[in-house]
Amino acid sequence: MRNLLILSILSWALVAVPSASSSQETGKGLRIYWIDVEGGAATLVVTPEGGTLLMDCGWPGKRDAERIAKTVAAAGAKKIDHYLTSHYHTDHWGSIAELAALVPIEKYYLHPFPDASAKDVDPKIKAAFLALAEGKSVIVAPGAEVPLKGAQVKILCADGVVLDEPAGSPQVRKCEANPEHPSKPEDTSDNARSVGFLLTFNGFKFLDLGDLTWNVEHKLVCPANRVGAVDVFQVSHHGLDQSNSPALLMAASPTVAIMNNGAKKGGSAPTFRWLKETPSIKDVFQVHRNVATGPGDNTAPELTANDDEKCEGLGIVLTVDPSGKSYTVDVPSKKTKKSYDVK
Repeated sequence: MRNLLILSILSWALVAVPSASSSQETGKGLRIYWIDVEGGAATLVVTPEGGTLLMDCGWPGKRDAERIAKTVAAAGAKKIDHYLTSHYHTDHWGSIAELAALVPIEKYYLHPFPDASAKDVDPKIKAAFLALAEGKSVIVAPGAEVPLKGAQVKILCADGVVLDEPAGSPQVRKCEANPEHPSKPEDTSDNARSVGFLLTFNGFKFLDLGDLTWNVEHKLVCPANRVGAVDVFQVSHHGLDQSNSPALLMAASPTVAIMNNGAKKGGSAPTFRWLKETPSIKDVFQVHRNVATGPGDNTAPELTANDDEKCEGLGIVLTVDPSGKSYTVDVPSKKTKKSYDVK
């Protein structure tokens, strides 16, 4: 049975992740894979030294776990060194039990669990996670580093707190440096408690803030910009406009934005407009076309991995040159490759 599973994973990888082998041919560059989990989230990082980090694992069931496992295998890895749960919504950690049955996971990173009465934390998933992570879990706080071999991963926010501020700081606060930025009603969901990180590989910088929402985003960039300029930004919260504030986008000033949205989840028109209006952004890539909006609120077809709701679940791959001076974004389903210089 185990041999059959391995053969299945390898055969799928040759078809569904054709870019994995081609990215390896470019040399020992860092790779980032945006895996299609149909409106959830799963982002895999593989370093030249073979270190692996996975942020989130999609929905419950076999589908997303198998897609992640096949991508790990196609990337030439045999285990996940560091698994980060951005937050405790079902679409971000639902398949953890199924995934752990397919791929060994060495360490689990998380923010403190909310009160037991929190309605947006599934108790069954929590129980499975705690059983798997027993003796292998790390509670992270802003400023902590994940020891990913070959790259630096710094936690910028967790549990509603951002870098360089004390625990318990209010979610909503005025900032004289940006008085025109409006606050939103306080977000009591676990989205506002998302773990977010900045990955640095030589000169290349990648920002992933999970589903972090508007008010806490603003704390990251005002009065001080704790993010800094980045090369690539994973569009937060599947591209919903509860997140991705213009203040954050201007402060991070990414060259490329990559949105892990679903066909009918995320990719909202306001968010896409904000992305287009950010001067630094040259291209926006989407895992899915938003089938509920028009062409003007989606990126170009050649930068979109999946056009239809019923799809093969193909993703997007980024490869950083070993020198850290340039990187290429690959959309295998469209045979699109675009290269950019590191800032």
